[in-house]
Amino acid sequence: MTYIVIGLTLVIVLSAYFYLKPKPAVTKNIFNAEYYRGLNYLLNNEEEKAFKIFAALMDVDSSTIETHLALGGLYRKRGEFDKAILIHQNLLSRPTLEIELKNQALYELAKDFFSAGLYDRSERIFKNLSEIKSYKNSSLEYLLKIYEVSKDWEKAIELVKSMDSIINNEKTSVLLSQYYCEISNNYNKQNQIEKSIAISKKALKTNIGCIRANYQLAKYYSKNDIGISVQYYYSIILLNKKFSKYVVSKIISLAKEIQNTGLILKTLMNISKIKEIPFIPDIYFFILYEKDKTEAMNYINSFDRKNVIDNFIITHTLASTEEHTNLNGIVHDLVNSYKNIFSSSYYFICNNCGYKSNELNWMCPSCNTWETIVPKSAIDIIVDGKNSE
Repeated sequence: MTYIVIGLTLVIVLSAYFYLKPKPAVTKNIFNAEYYRGLNYLLNNEEEKAFKIFAALMDVDSSTIETHLALGGLYRKRGEFDKAILIHQNLLSRPTLEIELKNQALYELAKDFFSAGLYDRSERIFKNLSEIKSYKNSSLEYLLKIYEVSKDWEKAIELVKSMDSIINNEKTSVLLSQYYCEISNNYNKQNQIEKSIAISKKALKTNIGCIRANYQLAKYYSKNDIGISVQYYYSIILLNKKFSKYVVSKIISLAKEIQNTGLILKTLMNISKIKEIPFIPDIYFFILYEKDKTEAMNYINSFDRKNVIDNFIITHTLASTEEHTNLNGIVHDLVNSYKNIFSSSYYFICNNCGYKSNELNWMCPSCNTWETIVPKSAIDIIVDGKNSE
């Protein structure tokens, strides 16, 4: 009898075990198969078929989440923003998605919208994510990019004021001064010069080293007070010697606006005495024709003629001042052959990434950094090339 009871008990236990034993997870394999079929449709540009499959896969399959995110990022880098958006939206449509994965998918989706130029959608997501500690800094940086690209300078200013002292390796004072300069420029386009001046001065007060604010004020005052205009141009040279030749050409152009060139001459004489500024032919010519040859030669003699580059420029500058009748054919041809080198045209090159343009941009269109572009003449480029060897 005892054996019968034990046997019945064993049968019951085994039956219960096999009955209650978890069934094989065939669902996961089905989801995986459908998932990869959806990816195949997506890769073959059959977005509608892919969307139907992805939409049907509502349950989270942890083995495919990272693949989703990686593939979406790849499509964004390739410029296929619609596919990236589709993938990340599909992830977010899954109701069982963990909160951290949801935030990650939202972050990627916001970047998709930003890259696609859908700034309003991107802004909304980044604003929400900025409330989350792990996403705060990167979200704020993207918000700043959005305001810069969309030229919403008021929002950019408000955001920068709420952030730390350094953003993307840029001091907040530098960014604020540039945003004020942008607003000043907008007022200038509307011929509201007084407002332009006030905002540019605010930019300069925010960042005393802002070359752009000095440049704007020099241009604004050139219309009614050349004396002040010259002072702002002079300040630019003191801030960055690489602007010397370019600014000197601007100062000399002011001489055409006034009959008394004494102020211009005095300023150029002061500039000629600043150390570390290379020889500038325009200064020599102005002193020569507006004062006398002695002072012009004193300017030349202040340079070390043993310096190959300075000697080269000075020699050809002197040759070009002689009457053609006093030049033999070789020297005459030599002077003409270097005419373009000493022309007043400038190239504008970014010190950060090397971007080159024919016009002065205060933000580099290539690397998006402020005030890294400097004016360079043809001879400057030759000298830089020689120095880099």
